[in-house]
Amino acid sequence: MSLPIFTISGLRGIIGKDLTPELVCRTAAGFGISAGGGKVALGRDCRSSGDLMLHAVAAGLVSVGCEVLDCGICPTPTIPVLVREEKLSGGIEITASHNPPEWNGLKFVSADAAFLNDRELADLKRILKQKQLALRGWDRLGKVTVRDDAIDIHIRRILHSDLFRNRPRKKLKVGIDACNGAASLAAQRMTQELGSMPYALFCSQHEGGCFPRLPEPTADHLGELGEFVRRKKLDLGVAFDPDGDRFSCVDETGAALGEEATVMLAIDFVLRRSSGPVVVNLSTSRGVDEISARYGVRVERSRVGEAAVVARMKELGAVAGGEGNGGVIIPAINTSRDGLVALAMLVQTISDSSKPLSVLARELPHYVMVKDKVQTAGGSWPKKRARLEKAFAGTEPDRTDGIKLSGRDFWLHVRMSNTEPIVRLIAEARTEIEARHLISRAKKVIED
Repeated sequence: MSLPIFTISGLRGIIGKDLTPELVCRTAAGFGISAGGGKVALGRDCRSSGDLMLHAVAAGLVSVGCEVLDCGICPTPTIPVLVREEKLSGGIEITASHNPPEWNGLKFVSADAAFLNDRELADLKRILKQKQLALRGWDRLGKVTVRDDAIDIHIRRILHSDLFRNRPRKKLKVGIDACNGAASLAAQRMTQELGSMPYALFCSQHEGGCFPRLPEPTADHLGELGEFVRRKKLDLGVAFDPDGDRFSCVDETGAALGEEATVMLAIDFVLRRSSGPVVVNLSTSRGVDEISARYGVRVERSRVGEAAVVARMKELGAVAGGEGNGGVIIPAINTSRDGLVALAMLVQTISDSSKPLSVLARELPHYVMVKDKVQTAGGSWPKKRARLEKAFAGTEPDRTDGIKLSGRDFWLHVRMSNTEPIVRLIAEARTEIEARHLISRAKKVIED
């Protein structure tokens, strides 16, 4: 049997193949031990394997004395909010995020309401290497308590932030495509709390765990949302991935802005109201740098992965950041990528402006990004990296995470994925032809 993927992005595998109930239960027990047997928040997305995973995780946590707060179906970012608000020992979200429906996994939240950093992940893996875990006897087991208020707490946390002192003045009509996932109800409730009207497209979160579209909320996956917005004459459409931490949108004409625009809009929103450092990962658009420069703010970059971004944000005291995949991180509200935060910021931005979203989009910096991937192949990565550097001589190399090669008006980033057995290739340039040419050259070097 192959092993699941266990990285800073959490544990992920294919149900019935490399992600088994026994493995899940043991991993949850190990996390419970690392959490000191305290209170642990537990949520899940809408995958068909969710019930199986829920019972396995709860059993593991209870076996080491934890009190499990079962939050049911809720977005991933809801869990760190609850951990922070109630000073819990940790949290787990059962999800494989944007992976296909046969996958599932676990995302682990530490007591400081952030996903496990490198040290914490190493500590957990060290516990799991023990032949026998320290399980509790019958008289010292934990228990499960159902919590049905987690999403309400999450929404209150956002709207009571200083960033939302003034609520939106306009009542917008908002189309919602939650991929029938964990944000299905939460996004509708958030929209209503903002004084706007939700129009549900893919928000049936009990449809058996099958996704109505490919799960990543990328521009080319949002055709049905765009048509829905046009047909219903809505002001905008918003889209989430299955666990609700990634967000993107379409304008009133049904045109998709692309997930990179999400972070640009959010950073502009925050820097209009407060000043401070901005942190994004190496694969995020240079448009973020241009937005931040308008406010005299320099952008710092981290390795790819939410935990890496958050760790750097903490070091610098950053006020905003995230990842170009549609992940917005605003530490004053949540130390996690948070699709509900992105939704609130977008509705507020449109309401505050006299301009429709299509006009606001044209005011953003313009770059074209192309993303591709290849299956993990044999051969030495250092040798492949050296060949890439030679093939792109004259660029500035950054070896922080894989290899990023930067030129004056372009960059190329090639790295191993944290969540799938693939190599990711991302290129950004002023035109699509240039970006695709960069990807083509890089793939030839890797595959030769």
